[in-house]
Amino acid sequence: MQAVFRSLLFVPGNRPDRFEKSAKAGADAVIIDLEDAVLPEDKASAREAALAALPTSVSGASLGIRINSPRTSDGCADIAAISESAETPAFIMVPKAETGIDIEIVREATGEAAPVMAVIESGRGLRRAFDIAKQSRGGVLFGGADYSASLGADLGDWGAMTVARGTIAGACGAAGVPAYDVPFLDVEDESGLAESTARAKAFGFAGRACIHPAQISTVNAVFAPSEADIEGAKAVLAAMDAAEGGAVLHKGKLVDRPVVLAAERVLAAAGQAKGQ
Repeated sequence: MQAVFRSLLFVPGNRPDRFEKSAKAGADAVIIDLEDAVLPEDKASAREAALAALPTSVSGASLGIRINSPRTSDGCADIAAISESAETPAFIMVPKAETGIDIEIVREATGEAAPVMAVIESGRGLRRAFDIAKQSRGGVLFGGADYSASLGADLGDWGAMTVARGTIAGACGAAGVPAYDVPFLDVEDESGLAESTARAKAFGFAGRACIHPAQISTVNAVFAPSEADIEGAKAVLAAMDAAEGGAVLHKGKLVDRPVVLAAERVLAAAGQAKGQ
């Protein structure tokens, strides 16, 4: 089954002293960042440190790597290093994805070593969101900070970001991959984080990125199914089993394939949360 993460914690690739601590912070996934968090002169050493930190899971957290854009020389070096490494990350995050070809190149160059997760953070990328999501077997992250800056819009204004979030959620739904929301930038605003995360979940996002360990427990709690969700999902699947594949009504509603898939996603998420 495809991995779905409630929380993804970024850690700078040039700070290997933080890798193990980040992996133990409680996030479902840790993203070692070789892009925005690393200065040009530190790219090579960060790349080496990231690959040395693998295998793909440490202390229960899946370890992914955000490479530099494949349209840059640093990105090409990242791709080459991953393809030559004896160990592979749990996923490869591709920033500034603007076409499905960007993702296809990374997949082919690394020999499909790991699922590729795209970051859509521009108008051009949003225009091609469905193609990008189709190629991104690891899902799509909304790079809202760069996207809003390119528009001159306010990232904190949900109205301004509605089209972007809706497009990405729809593209991921069509491709059958998870959508992940942009990090909440105010680390000290816990209530704002909880409210924003709940809205992202209602939009259809499966999880969100975090920029500080203090955000993880709130994000995990929002995306973890409630007991009512779990019992409801079990009841749906039990009703479907009793019907032996035929049409069935459950609490006055028709249970069809999309409803069954939603119930299965709830139980999969619940199993992941329980095993945290």
